[in-house]
Amino acid sequence: MAKATVWSAGKISAKRYGSRKRQDEMKRMVMRNIRFRQKMRMQKGLCMQKGLCMQKGLCIVLAIGLFLTACASQGGAERKAAEYLREKYGTVSEGTVPKVILDCDMTYLGDDAMCLCILAEADRLGLIDLLGVAVTGGNSFVAEGTNATLNQLERIGREDIPVYMGTDEPLGGFRDLKEQEKIVGKIDHWGVMYRMEEYVEPERYHDLGSGYDRKWGYSETDPEAQSAADFMTEQVRQYPGEVTILSVGPATDLALACLLDPSFAPDTAGVIYMGTTLNGQGSYTPYADFNVFYDAEAFDVCLNSGFPSQTIIPSETSQWARLDKAVFDLLDKKGDTLTAQMWLDGQYSLYRRDSSRKTDCVDAIAAVVLLNPDVVRLQEERYVTVDTEVREAGYGRTTTRKGEGQEGVRAAFILEVDTALYWDFVTDLLCHTQEEP
Repeated sequence: MAKATVWSAGKISAKRYGSRKRQDEMKRMVMRNIRFRQKMRMQKGLCMQKGLCMQKGLCIVLAIGLFLTACASQGGAERKAAEYLREKYGTVSEGTVPKVILDCDMTYLGDDAMCLCILAEADRLGLIDLLGVAVTGGNSFVAEGTNATLNQLERIGREDIPVYMGTDEPLGGFRDLKEQEKIVGKIDHWGVMYRMEEYVEPERYHDLGSGYDRKWGYSETDPEAQSAADFMTEQVRQYPGEVTILSVGPATDLALACLLDPSFAPDTAGVIYMGTTLNGQGSYTPYADFNVFYDAEAFDVCLNSGFPSQTIIPSETSQWARLDKAVFDLLDKKGDTLTAQMWLDGQYSLYRRDSSRKTDCVDAIAAVVLLNPDVVRLQEERYVTVDTEVREAGYGRTTTRKGEGQEGVRAAFILEVDTALYWDFVTDLLCHTQEEP
């Protein structure tokens, strides 16, 4: 039985192919055949690679197209929402976009956070230009407040808004509240000066120790390197007469900006404070509210620095803008945004379990008054002074007087807001409502 021919370039049967010359020709033919097949395989591989590349390229093109379509759709929805707010509420007219800085002592899902969310959504809809957020000490240490601000901005998709760290220390230095309580009589036991043994420096915003909130964790983004006071003065120099400051925490960083640059306050568009009490009866001490008591010297500096307009929301006004189940019901009914969902996920169950629950949300009034002045039901011009004598019981007490020629600095006090209109506006804004339900 004959053996099978071995088709090898190295060995060709002499019996079958005869002479040496014939063997060489066959060897060359086999080599050409092998090279041809290798070439064909390479071309096939290249074609497959090209096919894959073309498929990937097509996928990328399709993805970009879908992204651009989604952006266009979102942009259209935001324009409609802005138009709806302008038509229904007379919100900031198109072409008139106020520049705003928020100065706050941030916590999670508190009134500072509601104020931030209102401003962030107004900025998203093109109603304002939110230049940035300054974080001061007060409710929380600057480090804690910075991480809370960054986390919540990330949660609502606004990590593009810059955050700047201020200081925890009041102008007159930290005080021993246990000693001060002996003079004042009674001080509510909250705020960072009651937690000084847990103090963390601002730069430790991602190393909070006992102030770490496991539910929220640490933010993925970081604050800006520039200080809060430097940021504020820089922005006002860049946009003279255009920047409105919303000061809803202790006024320490705002006072530092006033002291750094004497032209800062006069060159703003004005300031809206949350703080003071109307009748000398306090909400944090027997005589003072928390924000002014934390740093009365800072508040006094700001009052006397020459802001072209000063609007004050006293603690008493909080009764007209409290969060309750009805507000969350509105958010749930209208809500289809990241911001609405954050509040519903974080708070709604508390109000469903206790339908009588009410929570003060006074800081947010500053943002709403800026965006929609029609919510104001009662406003009065008053002259205000502040007690800065730290060794007396009345430290932080604000005294207001009506009538021309009174002692103090003139300011507009927001005394009442239309509760139904207020929350209807806020929920429409946070939910990007485009038409009447």
